Amino acid sequence: MILRDDAIALRMYPYGNTSRIVVWLSPLHGKLATLAKGSQRYRSALLGQMDLFYTCEILFYARESRQLHILKECTPLETRSALRGDWRACAVASYFAGVVDQVTPVSAAAAHLHPLLAESLDSLARKSPGPAFIPRFELQLLRELGLAPNWQACARCWAELKDAIPGYFNEPQGAIYCAGCADGQGMRVSAATRKAIQALESGQALTSLPESVFREMRDVMGGLLRYHGDIADHGRRAAFQILAAG
Repeated sequence: MILRDDAIALRMYPYGNTSRIVVWLSPLHGKLATLAKGSQRYRSALLGQMDLFYTCEILFYARESRQLHILKECTPLETRSALRGDWRACAVASYFAGVVDQVTPVSAAAAHLHPLLAESLDSLARKSPGPAFIPRFELQLLRELGLAPNWQACARCWAELKDAIPGYFNEPQGAIYCAGCADGQGMRVSAATRKAIQALESGQALTSLPESVFREMRDVMGGLLRYHGDIADHGRRAAFQILAAG
């Protein structure tokens, strides 16, 4: 069966001397892997038509009994070439593509993740990222995966966590508790951090964050992704370190 879709290149690696395997994220067919036969030969029609973070229109022969399909045609639609001139943005883009690759099973529907990744890569290509950019993406990703807790109320007694009241994040349970229900356990999440999270959830673009808020947000998102998303966090650490290096 010949299928067509628009897809973002998440990962590429060699297959033999002249071919490549490309892992894509597409809105219609989810995550899929294609074999680009002979794509490294200098006369190949596929040579130079794909690279990491490209959005391409792909035509592929779907092999239903296997998870590796055959790429027939590839036309770049959005190359995001600016990422190749900004090493900080490229590092963050690599982390975003990697984490989406990790959380998306092969052939699983990805209609909700594809636009999130595409919009984030487009933003990175337009402007070098600030410190709030990674937590903003992670917050949206957690919400799409159904892993984001209720930041404004205790998960046990449902008491509202008012503006001046801190919450306490329980990593194994992926929930926020009030001081009484936390019983001295969990990481303190200040009211300022919860307010910043709420602003990001509403779509506000925060250009800067107080250092304490940034650290709390980074640690909470990391705990949720690591414990409940089963995400290896070496790429995440590298992205934050590169942003901090300025």
